[in-house]
Amino acid sequence: MPSNGSGSKVKNKSIISNLTAVAIFGILNTSFVVSYASLIFSSTVPSYFVVAVSLFLLAGCLASIIICAMSSYSGVIAMIQDVPVAISGLIALSLASMLQGANPDVLFANIFAAIALATLLTGIAFLLLGYFKLGNLVRFIPFPVMGGFLAATGWLLFKGGLQVSTGVGFEILQVASFFKQADPGNLIFALVFGIGLLILTRRFPSNALVTPGTIVGSILLFLLAARLLGYGMDYLDSNGWLLGPLPEEPLWRSAALPDWTLIDWPAVFGQIGSIVTIVVLSVISLLLNSTGIEFIAGRDLEVNRDLKATGIANLATGFIGSPASYVFISQTALATRIGAKDRSVGVLHGFFLLLVFFIGGTFLDFFPKFIAAGLPIYLGLSMLWEWLVDIRRAVPRVDYAIIVGILFIVEFFGFLQGIGIGIVASVVIFVFRYSSINIIKNKMDGSSFRSSKDRSITDQRLLDYHGEQLMVLQLQSFIFFGTANSLYEKIKQFTAAKDIKFVVLDMQLVQGIDSSAVKSFEKLAGHLGKKEIHLLIVNPSEKVRVSFKSAGLTSNAFELLQFYNDLDHATEWCEDLIVKTETIKIQQAKMEGKETGNELFKAVYADMMAALDIQVMFETLIDRMKKYLELLELSQGDYLFRQKEISNDVYFVKRGQITLSRMNQEGESFRIRTLGPWTITGEIGAFLGYHAPYDARVEKDGSIYRLTAEKRKQLEAEDPNLAAELQKLIITMLGVQLMKTTRAVGTMAG
Repeated sequence: MPSNGSGSKVKNKSIISNLTAVAIFGILNTSFVVSYASLIFSSTVPSYFVVAVSLFLLAGCLASIIICAMSSYSGVIAMIQDVPVAISGLIALSLASMLQGANPDVLFANIFAAIALATLLTGIAFLLLGYFKLGNLVRFIPFPVMGGFLAATGWLLFKGGLQVSTGVGFEILQVASFFKQADPGNLIFALVFGIGLLILTRRFPSNALVTPGTIVGSILLFLLAARLLGYGMDYLDSNGWLLGPLPEEPLWRSAALPDWTLIDWPAVFGQIGSIVTIVVLSVISLLLNSTGIEFIAGRDLEVNRDLKATGIANLATGFIGSPASYVFISQTALATRIGAKDRSVGVLHGFFLLLVFFIGGTFLDFFPKFIAAGLPIYLGLSMLWEWLVDIRRAVPRVDYAIIVGILFIVEFFGFLQGIGIGIVASVVIFVFRYSSINIIKNKMDGSSFRSSKDRSITDQRLLDYHGEQLMVLQLQSFIFFGTANSLYEKIKQFTAAKDIKFVVLDMQLVQGIDSSAVKSFEKLAGHLGKKEIHLLIVNPSEKVRVSFKSAGLTSNAFELLQFYNDLDHATEWCEDLIVKTETIKIQQAKMEGKETGNELFKAVYADMMAALDIQVMFETLIDRMKKYLELLELSQGDYLFRQKEISNDVYFVKRGQITLSRMNQEGESFRIRTLGPWTITGEIGAFLGYHAPYDARVEKDGSIYRLTAEKRKQLEAEDPNLAAELQKLIITMLGVQLMKTTRAVGTMAG
């Protein structure tokens, strides 16, 4: 029984929350409908104002029910939106100017047709984006461009509110003329209402009752003041304080579609710039709102499903001449906050608008004009404050300048021009910023950065002296024409400053490359080829490799260009050529009797003396351990052991080469080290008991000594001193290898 009582309380609370939300949004959106109709028609075709109100109410009803019923989030509130309304107001003014002198029926028909066309195209755009699953396109729109569009929309709403209140168009360059013609009464009241509502909503952002309460309270206060001052409804109506003229019968009787034969289609299509702007901004706004609702809902939405739902709704409302509709993020947030998350809220909200549609004439009789004007003033100021004041310190100066610039371009040249210039400016700034990003993660040379191949002391010293001929650049990020050109210029500087013979570009961290950047690489290959510098491109992705091949950037086209799948082997190839070239130079100098390489000889001699103890220790130890060792002859391709196998044997390389390699999680093999004579492998598994961490493959034919686990135990039992010397040798050689590894890591990190 207690559980039933608890469930009943929860259910009652949900019903109360739902009905509260319906009442709030019903009153609020009815007021918005009146305001929107007034903004579009009061200055152009005032006789059709009531017709517009009735059609917009019906459209709001359809949009709310369709979108709510089909949305992936049950708690959405959908309605005609301010962004398309603001631009629709511009369309109405433009058509009124083009068709100057036309009777109201003609003007209404053309305004209706233009708005209907914009909404239908918006619906088609929504459907196509949803059908082709392109809901994430909003992420490609530059933030300052969106900010500039929304700021400009706010400015248009503000101007529209001023015009509704005065009947005079507001232009920034004609402020003095505006105030001379404007009736100050409604203007002052509209400004006070709009600014006051802005202050209240910012002061109490989470209170759902602020906006509808302010609207209802302002209407009642106005009518009460009028009654106390002795002004009747007739006086208020005749002096322009109320909306009108209004019919006596219900609003549904006023709903009517235009005579299609009166439409001047060339004039309508002359508004195509503004129509396209409505489509673009509606798509942007919906996708942005969807992102915001995902945050409110705490889960991902099925954006493409929502696009389809909104597309269907706008196709339905477009045929009755309504501006575009989509989810209302602020109202959806308020509905969620007060616990009204059922689909019934959106459906009942639609029926509330339908009820006003059937009986709303009486309600409109009492609606002051300054409220209809004050609402777009409030909406406009709210958007301007958000995108000009709040955002000021949150974005870089350049981005803020774009936002302000778009606002001014829209005001003086038009919305379409603002879109074009805003996008171009954002692209230019993006290119500039991205070009300044250093795509070179690491810069190394062959004197400190080495391959995994073990080399003789002489070869090592040659690389110490001549390794700067090799330059290794590790690249990162996405490469486009800006960063590619920067890379080209830097490599030109590097090769001009030093005697570089090999340039290695490691592209393992490169995500992609555009076609213009490929041309820069062609240019680089040609430049280096003329200077007889080898260019090695390492680790390009399949897409990058295909782009290079398609553009003709191949080893066949450029003699000194090579491609490698890993940095280690590319570095080894360069080292081999450096060692070979410098060895030949020394030999030629000796044959010519020139004293060259003396310094190198001294250094090599010092190194040899330092390493002699290790080599002597190695040879002596092998000789003393021969009775415990097994000599094996190996051919290229043989394996001593495989990765993850149990291997307890120790191997001593006498002749040939052994390559140690490891398989990563992606199934790719990479080299760890190449061992030459007088080296040891297998010691990790033998002494620590681990599975082999890598493959040991014979790279060149040779011979090795094998110390099995059984023989090692025998050695430890029979000759502990010799076993200790073996361990000392292994520790010494591991220390030398660790020192080399540390140097390589330090080079890459630096």
